[in-house]
Amino acid sequence: MKRNAVIAALTAVAVIGGGAAAVAVSSGDDAPATASPADRVSLVSGTGQESAAPADRDDDRDDDRDAKGDDDRDDRRDDDKDDQSDDQDAAADPGNVTVAQAIAAALKHTSGTVLSADLDDDGDRRWEVEVATGGSTVHEIDVDSTTGKVVRTETDRDEDDAAAELKAVQGAKVSARDAAAAVDGAVTSVEFDDGRWEVEVGEADWTVPLDTPRASREG
Repeated sequence: MKRNAVIAALTAVAVIGGGAAAVAVSSGDDAPATASPADRVSLVSGTGQESAAPADRDDDRDDDRDAKGDDDRDDRRDDDKDDQSDDQDAAADPGNVTVAQAIAAALKHTSGTVLSADLDDDGDRRWEVEVATGGSTVHEIDVDSTTGKVVRTETDRDEDDAAAELKAVQGAKVSARDAAAAVDGAVTSVEFDDGRWEVEVGEADWTVPLDTPRASREG
């Protein structure tokens, strides 16, 4: 009984002190006997689980930070790629219908000579194609840039300089469609002006003479 009481007392002291103790037991002899492995007391934290070593906790935190850093870098790279892809799409996409297709649709609707074709992206994203039919009469034909259908027409019988422009373009070797085809990229505008074709691709401006489909970039 005395031995059990000693063990209980030492165990209580060890728990209160927050440490681990190996209990030495007196068997009644003068020489103390070392407690057996079953009698040794190991103390645990208040949660009932052994506390992780500080070095282990530091390693775990470092691993978490490294993993988070890798994930952040991957996310940033993905975002940059998406932004670049979006920028390229925005610069290269005049709609599903090309300028050549818009011109073909306008001429099918109204036979004549094309003086200009311009993509109006302010609202409905329509191609506005000007077709001269003689004298100073010009028809503005709107072609849907997604479906290729003519959606609106307007006629101006007193267009300034229309007769002179029509005469110049009718005698030219290079048509509006030829001028647009001479420039690489998605053309957003082709227009006869100052005795030549002016072609736009995004923010770039090109000129094409009336006698040869050879484009030169302005600026």
